[in-house]
Amino acid sequence: MKKFFNGQDPIGRRFNWHGPKDPFFEIVGVVPDGKYNSLGEDPKPALYTPLYQDYSGTVTLVARTHDHPRQVLAALSGVVQNLDPSISVYAAKTLKEHMGTSLFPARMAAIALGSFGVLALILSAVGIYGVMSHVVAGRTREIGLRMALGAQLSDVQKLILKQGMLLAAVGSSCGLLIAFGGASMMKSLLYGVSTSDPITFTCVTLLLLGIAFLACWIPARRASRVEPMIALRAE
Repeated sequence: MKKFFNGQDPIGRRFNWHGPKDPFFEIVGVVPDGKYNSLGEDPKPALYTPLYQDYSGTVTLVARTHDHPRQVLAALSGVVQNLDPSISVYAAKTLKEHMGTSLFPARMAAIALGSFGVLALILSAVGIYGVMSHVVAGRTREIGLRMALGAQLSDVQKLILKQGMLLAAVGSSCGLLIAFGGASMMKSLLYGVSTSDPITFTCVTLLLLGIAFLACWIPARRASRVEPMIALRAE
C-alpha cells in the first residue's frame, strides 16, 4: 500500500487495471503479502476480487474448521454436489496434506543432508578418537614418567583431554564460520526457521563438543591406567 498509495489509507479507494473503460474495483480490506507458488519464495502482493465481478472457472475454496478436517472436507464436497452436480470438486485435501505435498522435496533434501551430517559427525568422532589414541601411544613413556614423579590420575586425564578438546574447539570454530557463510544457500530448504537461528547453532555446537569429549575421554582414561614402570619400559 505504501508503494501504490504513498502510505495513505487505501480503504474506499477505487482502481482498475488498464484504463477508464475497464471496471473499477473498490478496496475493502488489506492483507499482508503471501507465498502463493512455493514456501521458498519471497512474500509478494496479491489481489483478491469478488467472484461475481471477476469470474474464473477454477476456484480455490479454503475453509477454517474446528472439527476434524477430513469430515468437514467430505461435507463441503457434498454441499457443492447438492447445489450443482455438474461442478467437479478435485484436489480436495486438508491443510496438512497440502503442506505435506509442498514440503516433500524440501523434506527429502533435509533427510539427505541430515544423513550426510550424521555420517560426518561419526567420522569426526572416529577421527578425534584415532588422533588421541595415536598421541597417547606416542607419549606412553612421558605419561609413565609423569606418574612416577607424582602426577595424579586426574592430571594425566586433564592433559589428554585438554589437547583433544583444543582440536575440537578449533574445528567447531571453523565449522561455525563456514556454516554462517553457507547458511544463506539453505534458505529455500527451511520453513519457519531462520538460517541464523542461535538455538540451532548452539545445540549443534554443544552436541559436537560433547561427542568430541567422549572421543577424547576414552584414550585419556586408558592413559591414566598405565602402570608407571611398564610405561617407562615402553619403546
